[in-house]
Amino acid sequence: MKKIAKYLIVVILAGAFIGITIPFTLIIFSRTPASTQSTHVHIYVNSTIFSSLSSEIEQYKQDVIAQAYTVDVINWSLNNVTALRNDLINASTQPLGLAGAVLIGDLPSAMMQYLYYFWRTYPIDLYLTDLDGEWVDNDPTDGLLDAHNNGTGDIFPEIWIGRICPESLNNTNHLTAYQNYFARNHAYRTGQLSRPHSQLVYIDDDWSQWYSEWLGDMTAYNNITAVYNNATTTASDYMNELTHYYEFIHVFVHSEAYEHLFGLGGYGAEGKVNYTDILNIDTKALFYNLFACSAANFEYRNNLGTQYLFSNNTLTVVGSSKIGGMTMNSYFYTPLNQGKIFGEAMRLWYWNPLHGPSDPDSMGMTILGDPLLTILM
Repeated sequence: MKKIAKYLIVVILAGAFIGITIPFTLIIFSRTPASTQSTHVHIYVNSTIFSSLSSEIEQYKQDVIAQAYTVDVINWSLNNVTALRNDLINASTQPLGLAGAVLIGDLPSAMMQYLYYFWRTYPIDLYLTDLDGEWVDNDPTDGLLDAHNNGTGDIFPEIWIGRICPESLNNTNHLTAYQNYFARNHAYRTGQLSRPHSQLVYIDDDWSQWYSEWLGDMTAYNNITAVYNNATTTASDYMNELTHYYEFIHVFVHSEAYEHLFGLGGYGAEGKVNYTDILNIDTKALFYNLFACSAANFEYRNNLGTQYLFSNNTLTVVGSSKIGGMTMNSYFYTPLNQGKIFGEAMRLWYWNPLHGPSDPDSMGMTILGDPLLTILM
């Protein structure tokens, strides 16, 4: 085991629907991440859209091959997440191995339940990335996962996953949304879509007093605009910032799946930003990290994460499908700064016991959009 000193821990102080995360200093022990040597990728495409997106998928495949990956494109028709996981496990045991997978269209997800004042459920993509752990369903009649154990291996992810699917949105033509997304994805990869190498870190009231700790973990960018004054961080100010030309936006704000709630305590006293607002704002950023409870719950109708992804210029969104979010962010941003793709940066981030798969507030972390992209250096 490798000993690593790290200066952040999270304590959750929660209301009925939201939590407050507080960092402080602690020495921790971190596992050494298993290396992923494979450069083989699976691209699963829902069979209902496969023919309609054939040209877009072929261009995307060629773009991924240009990154020095080998690719299998799979026309997937089964609505069974266990079958999908078994296919990933099987691929990982083949000579080419498996680095990760891109899920295009409405493909199945595992659902897990947890008790937070009352029982809640959320989609958990960790089920598809930890291939040697044991997932327990104590009541097979409900189809909900209850526990995650080492099984034959451990609870850490061996591969990465990203989802590209606008079909939870009821305010857009889904085929057009797919086509526009892959057009800008190709444009980014070929240098036709770019932003200044800069980041906005927007920290709302309940996290603002620890701004120096949060900013210290933003290790992928030197050009950072930090907004953390309680009098400034409001819904209207945030919406204005969304129109500026940042490459990456990381926001800390209380949320439900469909709206951000600005101000102390998560009641929205300083305004709300919902999915319709995101749709109507001329957003400019390419990448987002949403420290915003449940904002990336892709199974929720009109969820914020999916709305960000299919609005204007966005390429990749990182966020949580449940209460919680990304902490100890340097474990994510440092790999990005080293040129690693989003998927691998997320996988490496999970390899830390303090915030890793054993922490319930980390288990909902997911990638919406292309996990094979890198930030511009």
